[in-house]
Amino acid sequence: MKLFFLFIIIIVFTACTDLQKPKQLQAIQSMNKTLDSIQKVVTSNPLDSANEYSILSQGVELRIKNNYFADTINMELGKKMDAYKVMRRKWAPLGYDYRNLLAGVTETKESLRQLKHDIDNGDGDRGKYNGFISFEKSKVDQLNELSKQYIDSRAETFKTFNELHQELDAFSQELVKRAEAKRK
Repeated sequence: MKLFFLFIIIIVFTACTDLQKPKQLQAIQSMNKTLDSIQKVVTSNPLDSANEYSILSQGVELRIKNNYFADTINMELGKKMDAYKVMRRKWAPLGYDYRNLLAGVTETKESLRQLKHDIDNGDGDRGKYNGFISFEKSKVDQLNELSKQYIDSRAETFKTFNELHQELDAFSQELVKRAEAKRK
């Protein structure tokens, strides 16, 4: 008799777990859609030429540093140079963020694929599926937040570059010409 009740309890527990299966699979599908969106947004905002922008910015900074000789610095020029330096220092971290976001999306998609496989086949401890789903959801939420930060930082960095580079590059070139004229 005890064996019969134990068998009934196991069947009820298994049936309850299977009732959650559609909800669990829906959660995984939803997370995969979010990951696809993140991947699409990030890949449509690449940083292919971050090195080039960094090198251009360094060149401008060095020309100004090596050829600007004054007892005092113009306040407006100082603010522009500070903003320009901050912008230049962002290129490398942005490239790192770009690569990490794409790698994170790929890794999380693989984790979700494996979890979906386990749920579909009833593999592993069924009672832990919801915990695994919650864990993956937190990773997806974090990737989503990081992608927003990446897009904002990328836009700000490009905005600063586009606003200041041409002016400061021309200024640095003028300083080089003046320095060469003094040497002659």
